[in-house]
This record gives sequence, C-alpha cells and structure tokens, in this order.
Amino acid sequence: MIKKITICLLLLIAAANTSKAQPQLYYTAIGVNAGYNYGITLKHYLNTKNMIEGIANFNYGPGITLLYEFNHRHPFDIDKFDWYYGFGAHAKLVNGRRANVFYEDLSRHINLGIDGILGLEYTFKESPINIGINIKPELNFTADTKFWFDGALTLRYVLK
Repeated sequence: MIKKITICLLLLIAAANTSKAQPQLYYTAIGVNAGYNYGITLKHYLNTKNMIEGIANFNYGPGITLLYEFNHRHPFDIDKFDWYYGFGAHAKLVNGRRANVFYEDLSRHINLGIDGILGLEYTFKESPINIGINIKPELNFTADTKFWFDGALTLRYVLK
C-alpha cells in the first residue's frame, strides 16, 4: 500500500514539474486589502511563478507587510484562477488604547514579526480587475508576542 501511494505521489510531482509554463495573468496590480488589517496592496510578478506583495495596513496604527509568493495556475481547471502561498515579515506601530481586547500592552509600541500567506485569486478576462481571498498567519516577536490569524478579501486594478 505504501509503495502504491509513493508511486502515485512521484507521478503527480513529475506531472506537475513537466507542465508547460504559462504566462502570468498580469505584471502588477494595486488595490484594497479588506481584512482585519485593512489597507492597500500592491502585487508584482517577478516571473511566471514568483511574486512580491506589499501591504500597507492601517488597523490600530500604520504598518507594512512584505511578502514573497509562489504562484500556481488553474486550480480546479478553471482558467484565470490562481492559488499562491508565501512568506514575509511585517512592522507595525500599534496604538494599544485603540486596539482590541487581545492586546495586553496598551501603550504605543512596535510589532515586528513574520508572516505566511495562502490565497486564491481570479483575474477577469474582460476587465482589468483581480479579486482574491487569503489567510495570513503572523507571529509577533516584539510587544504582543502572540500568534495571530489575519485574512482578507482583495480587490485589485490590474496595471498589466
């Protein structure tokens, strides 16, 4: 049984690695990140598989998140649909008095930490619009040293 599973996994990996490279759906897109850490997002393709994304967020103080992402095409065999995952870091100036009940430090402080991201996005063929949904776990190393989960709906204008 284990041999069969191993062979199937190897065949799937080989098939995924031999698929033809397809051009990305856009080069750069800018828009809104509507989640707990709401803000502005800018995503840019470095090549057909790798992207960088910057998120300027404003919830309980200004902050920035920078992510390096890996793109995969057509989940569920739907054209113009991509899924991606990645990692990065964030820095945020937090006003603890405006923050929610989970913050223990009520003073102004800086949160520094690491982030992960997993998401799906769809780029419309007829218009320069890209929509997506993601989850973004993050771990703060300073001040609020906790593991947080963020998620967002994104709406971006494709600049091509």
